[in-house]
Amino acid sequence: MKKFFLFAAALFAALSVNARIIRFNGIDSADKLVAVANAAISSYTWNSGKENEYTYPAVDYTSTIGELMQVRLAGEADFEIQYKNGGGIDEQTGQIKDGHKDGILKFGKEYLQMDGKSTFLIFSGLHLDDEIQLLVSAKGSTNAVFAPTGAVADESNPASVGKADKLENYVVVKFYAEGSEVSIKETGGGYRIIALSINEDVKAAQAIDNVFSGEKAEKFFRDGQLIIRRNGVEFNAIGVKL
Repeated sequence: MKKFFLFAAALFAALSVNARIIRFNGIDSADKLVAVANAAISSYTWNSGKENEYTYPAVDYTSTIGELMQVRLAGEADFEIQYKNGGGIDEQTGQIKDGHKDGILKFGKEYLQMDGKSTFLIFSGLHLDDEIQLLVSAKGSTNAVFAPTGAVADESNPASVGKADKLENYVVVKFYAEGSEVSIKETGGGYRIIALSINEDVKAAQAIDNVFSGEKAEKFFRDGQLIIRRNGVEFNAIGVKL
């Protein structure tokens, strides 16, 4: 019996270690990004010339011959963003197509924008059946399409994801790891991502973040339920407005 409890405790600890959230909103400085290969950290201005403009980091794809771009978030050793473009032969000129693209990744206050198709989310160190969730919207009028390698898409996932009109209407797409390595490629027209999670409910976690952001929130219990009050509005423990 003692061995059983030790095994159960070890299993629970292993599962807990592999549960995490990666947030892309609010990445506001270059030191939070690591350019591994064929990438340069730059910046861009959103709402240029207007009262609420802001400048945030961007990533330029620097290869002209179709080499692989690799970018990481500081402190995230088991996750990488990749991109590859160009490198083929132009049939008219016979020259190699220039794949260089400025601002293929654009970070901001609310989301990361993948500013074109053929970006990859690369995961390592996963376990069999680990659940990956992405909180996403299409970038523009062309729907986003997600194609996994090394993972199975959840049956409830939409075939494609349209552009959300509000942050709260972003869609969750889910994938289940078949081994330790997973790649998720977007093949539509680019997309926006607020956060992703491994073995966590990404939308609930983000809702809690939204509740606690801004002015100080008040927490208390009512009838055994945790209540969060901010600016006079009450939310439950997963960020749902009461």
